[in-house]
Amino acid sequence: MLDPIGIAAVPTSRLVCSDEPPSASALELLLRAIITHNHTRNVPTVGQILIHPVSTDQFRVTTRAAEVGLGGRPFGRDGLAASIDSSPVCPIDRTTPNRITSSRCVAGNYWATDRTGAESSRVAKLITSEKTEVAANPALRSLRLRDSTHEYAGLLQGRPATDPYDALPVEPTMTLSTTKLEALLDVTPHYEPCRWPAKPTRHAPRFIRETVRTQAAGTDHETLLAGPHPVMTQLGVQGSGSLREFVSGWLAETGIHADSVDDRSYGDSHLRGHPHDETGPVVVVAPDADNSETVVETAGELIMAANRAGQTGSHLLVVTPSQEAARWARDILEVPYANRRAPDRHQLYSIPTYVYTSAGDIVVTKRDAPSPYWTVSGDGRRALYSGGQCLAAGPITAPITSYSFETPRVTTHGDSLAVTDPDGDIRETNRSLADCADEYQAVRRPIVPRLPLFCAKETIAYRDGSSLVEPIRSQSWAENSTRLSWEEHCERAVNTFLETYTIPDDTRDSSETGRFIEYFLAWYDKQTTCRRPAQMTVACILSDRLPSVEDIPPTMPDDRSWWLPTIDLSLEIAHSCSSAEAPHEDISDHN
Repeated sequence: MLDPIGIAAVPTSRLVCSDEPPSASALELLLRAIITHNHTRNVPTVGQILIHPVSTDQFRVTTRAAEVGLGGRPFGRDGLAASIDSSPVCPIDRTTPNRITSSRCVAGNYWATDRTGAESSRVAKLITSEKTEVAANPALRSLRLRDSTHEYAGLLQGRPATDPYDALPVEPTMTLSTTKLEALLDVTPHYEPCRWPAKPTRHAPRFIRETVRTQAAGTDHETLLAGPHPVMTQLGVQGSGSLREFVSGWLAETGIHADSVDDRSYGDSHLRGHPHDETGPVVVVAPDADNSETVVETAGELIMAANRAGQTGSHLLVVTPSQEAARWARDILEVPYANRRAPDRHQLYSIPTYVYTSAGDIVVTKRDAPSPYWTVSGDGRRALYSGGQCLAAGPITAPITSYSFETPRVTTHGDSLAVTDPDGDIRETNRSLADCADEYQAVRRPIVPRLPLFCAKETIAYRDGSSLVEPIRSQSWAENSTRLSWEEHCERAVNTFLETYTIPDDTRDSSETGRFIEYFLAWYDKQTTCRRPAQMTVACILSDRLPSVEDIPPTMPDDRSWWLPTIDLSLEIAHSCSSAEAPHEDISDHN
């Protein structure tokens, strides 16, 4: 039983061959050298050899080594880039001759890193190597070997698990004769054990006795074969609990002490502490979750979480239950507005809570009227619309309760609730908000992003079995299968960025266009695995729209500005908070 060593992946290597099967001399002492080297460093190591007979004197063999005592495997795009940039020593690759290597080293054939335009404190960008045009299937598969998730799962399951290697130029198994197999199995035991991690769900492996061929002298058989640890069925990440429980268990097994946030409000984190930021926020996002889980379900609340993280300079980790949900969350944060209603006016996301007037009344609209929505314009105005009719508007810097609403509102009227006109005339009375919901719909609270986009310090991952995986995307901006030159690729990237995040503006203040190249490079890094364009390349693309091509770093073109004012809004203003009390039942479900 290998479950006791934990389910969250640890650095795991598989012996792969790039040429003919190795000789007996190459295999001799292989595992002994790996285990002995790690034993001297007090690194608990699990070696696995799976043997499948194919003939009388031929065996198909899978060989793995997992270093349980080392830190967690590379996590996410930044972690993979760091592992490529400064490759850790792999036990199999260190010990074997050139034609034998490790599964963790295969990614080196496809991936490199790039520091062009990066600040000294910034993690290198993960890019495809010069001989790899785009991040095609083999390159992406090699990353799942680099981060050990595939091989560690195969180790726990006791399966060869060769599928990812179909598209890779290495052989994942060896066909060995009896002589070669005996050389591989020549392992000398160590009688003083390493210090195994003392975590609730990581213990030394327990073995179940099937057949004893020969009694091993000096070995405590009964302790070694005591069976699985009893707590393993109750703790850890392998259970069928909630996504939040899984994330908490995964973080614990990877050596992260994450504090749980139990009494949370909209936009608050569920946990604090993850591999990219020891105190950074972790939010669990599931847009299709049932009501029993307190997870982030709406785009508006996800933007609130990003706003909170950005205000403190923290790195936000978003965890979703599926790759589809991860793409949804990524798209929301990359483009934090619902749609473009006019060239300089964008629709905001909202959350299902009330908007109040200054008197504490709930703002509503007729249910048969077009659904209300909020917009923000480049000149800094936030407005409420129903169809093409503006129902309220005011400066983005002002509390939303200060706006004048040309809408009905719900207020208390003795023991009942009254729906009144803007001038205070009573339209009708009802006993509850549920009764009001038959004719009226509540206006939802708009959420204003504090940044034009969220790409720099956000990681979106999804659960894949017992692992967390960040999807790797490689956008080429080419139509169909058209191949672009490097210049065309860069030009389309710059134009796509300008079209998505900026608006036409001939009168803007130059002080409002700062951090242009910083935001562009952060966005570009998440869009593609191609190398970064140099700042001079970006300046040349914008040459006819800049005061001077020689200004480095390049600034926003003279005729553009960000899609929303880049003002340092307080969270209360950005999240449209109200100090008004609501002495009513919650009618969010009726909206």
